[in-house]
Parts: sequence; structure tokens; C-alpha cells
Amino acid sequence: MEKSSASASGLLVAMACLAMPLKAESLDINYSGSVRMRYETLNNPIFPTNEDTREKTNERLSTRIRLKGEAVYQNWQAVAEIEDSRVYLDDNDPTLKSAQVNTLEPVQFYITYKGINEYLDSVTVGRVTLDHGSRRLMGRTRFRNATNSFEGALVDGHWSGWNVRGFYLLPVSRFPFDAPSLDDNKRAFDKSFSNQKFFGIYAESQDDAWKIHSYWLKESGTEALATKNRDLFTLSVDYSKTFFKDWKYNIEAIGQTGQARQSASASDLDDKDVTAWMVHSHIGKQISASTFLRAEIDAASGDNNTDDATIRGFDSLYGLRRFDFGPTDVYQAFPRSNILAPGLRGVTKLNGAHTIMVGYKGLWLHKVPEGENDFLGHQVEFRWRYQAHKPLRVEIGGAYLAKGSALQAGAYPDDSLYAYTGLMYSF
Repeated sequence: MEKSSASASGLLVAMACLAMPLKAESLDINYSGSVRMRYETLNNPIFPTNEDTREKTNERLSTRIRLKGEAVYQNWQAVAEIEDSRVYLDDNDPTLKSAQVNTLEPVQFYITYKGINEYLDSVTVGRVTLDHGSRRLMGRTRFRNATNSFEGALVDGHWSGWNVRGFYLLPVSRFPFDAPSLDDNKRAFDKSFSNQKFFGIYAESQDDAWKIHSYWLKESGTEALATKNRDLFTLSVDYSKTFFKDWKYNIEAIGQTGQARQSASASDLDDKDVTAWMVHSHIGKQISASTFLRAEIDAASGDNNTDDATIRGFDSLYGLRRFDFGPTDVYQAFPRSNILAPGLRGVTKLNGAHTIMVGYKGLWLHKVPEGENDFLGHQVEFRWRYQAHKPLRVEIGGAYLAKGSALQAGAYPDDSLYAYTGLMYSF
């Protein structure tokens, strides 16, 4: 059964009714927001393609406006947030998806009741965006133009040195998703569907050393929502430690099991077993008052045989990859699946206003069919942020991929060069 945007209207009406009998002076009302504009350009797509599918160069101008309102009365909190994400200059771009275009959408509207008892901190009901831990399995987007939302309930509590969240959510599907509508920045209300459920527990130690994710995703395809019929259990253990004062270490290990289909095609009825994993680790040192340098490695299982009975490619669920693999959107970056990527990264902060990041990754496919090449290339990434004054941030960045033998195919085998510049005003 489809759960449409009517639920959004109903919740907003309920929020208004709750607020009406209250005296204005008893309410604490706040608002915030941001306006972002970003220009991106790419010469030579990363992945092999042909001239009929896409052009050699790609330009895109993206805009994103976020407006958020919050009302607090005693133990009650009501939040509503609208996001408007649009793109221009990139007609007939096959990489343009609803992850970049989502016009005038209420990405959050929820009610929270806080301070329930000694162990139970709050209960939240409505549409939410979430950051959990490293954001590799669930995260609110920063770089990407559009945001993941979920509808359902959250329960937050604490016990024996741990902060614990239990949740039962329906992922929100962004609409429209057809290419002509996205090109024209057309709008339609996003929807959740009862045949796609995401639930589990997220816990983090109060000293911030340990983070544990335990998630279940269950879905079944319908005419309204094509899916891979994923029935997945994903467990992540994330540990961080500071030692010798200036050294920091982190490791996150994720295992995934269950069943899924190879594709979301209605003709694909073959349920396969899933066995997959992912690991991220880094170790770094504060080498000066302003600079932190770290060595890092990312690895995720892949599948070199789609005809057998097991899927081994890792599914990152609702996680993000920009902070590990480079810019998304126009550059696209590499997926968190079938990859081995050691690297180095340095971050320098100057005068409280300038932040410079330089990163390098060597990239290999984890699994390839026998006789095929696995080397993807060498990637260098750069980003400079300047906080011009408190509300205004300027950002310039880019990436260069010296393509390896696995990508030197198709119409554009030469190295990829990408650059972007952006402005964001927050209030």
C-alpha cells in the first residue's frame, strides 16, 4: 500500500493545531537556513561510455535552498524543513538523477517529546533526515544536492554509558525521476511506500570511542516502486582511539547478509544469497599546529560473477561516499562496492578562516572476471574553503584521475579532470 504525501499534510495540520491554543510568549521559535550555488565542470567521464550516451565534457550549475523552522514548548519540539534543489546547464545529461534535483520538498516535518524518564530521552514521529556515526550507512547529504529522508518513529535513550537509538522508518523515494522532468526541474511530492522498510538500532558510547549500527532493510517490488527485493541485515562496528597525544586511529568493519535480486527489473525473479563486507581504517598525526596528516584505506567486497547464486557486492544502504572517494554529482566518484583504495589525506586550517584539503588514492577493483584488468587509476583531490565571514563560505575544489587500464575503454579513455566552485550563505 502506498503512503503518499497526504501524511505530510496531516502532520503539518496536527502541528499547527497543537500550537494554536498556546500563548505566543510560551513558545521558543527559531529559524535557520542556507542558500548554496555551485558550478561544476568535467572533462572526460570517469567510467567507460560511448558518444551516443554522453558528451566528453559536462557542465552543471546547481542551486540548493534550505529553510528550517523549529518550535519548542516545554517537553515538545516541532520541526519543519523545506529543501529546493535544482540544476541548470546540463540538458540531456544521463547522470542527472533525483539525487541532484528535488524541487520544493518538505524533507523534514516531525514532532519530538523529550525527557520521558531516567533512561528514555525522547520519542520522535514524522519525516526526518539522519546522521549516524561515520555516515557510511546513513547520512544527511552535504556535497550532494538532494537529501535522503525517512518517515516513521525514533526512540532515543541512554543506558550504562551508551546513547542508544531504535528506529522504524520508511525510506522516502524522490519524485519525479524521469529524465525530461529532471531536466526541467519539475516538482512532485516525494513518497514513502509500506513495502520498503528500514529499521534497527544505532548505539554510540558516551566517550565517542565506539559506534555500533545494526540495520535491517526489507523491501518488495511493486508496479509503483521497482526494487531489488532486498532483505538485508547489516552490522557495523566502528572504533576510534587517540594515543601518544597527537595520533588518531579509526577502524570501521561492516558485514552484510541476506537475500536480494541482481536487478530491479520486473522480469528478474531470482532471489540470491547476499554475503558482503566493507572496511575503512585510517591512522594519522597532528604534524603541526595547523595540519593533520593521515594514511587511510577503503575496501569493499565485489562480485565477478553475476550468474552464480550469491551476490557479493556491498550495498551501502543510505550512506554517503564523498568524504572517502571524492566529489559526487557531476564527477560521480567511485561507488562503495568492489573496490580497494589506499591513500593519504592532509587537512590544514589557517587563521580560523581557511581550510585546505589534499588527498590521494590508488584505486583497484576488488574482484574482476578472469583475464580482465583491475587497476582503476590514481586520483588526486583538492579542496579549499574560505569562511569569508560568519554566514558566507566560499569553496573551490577539484579532482584529477589518471586512469588505469580498467577504465581505458570506450569513447573517452583519457584522464578525467574535474573542478568546481561554490558559495553558501547560512543564516
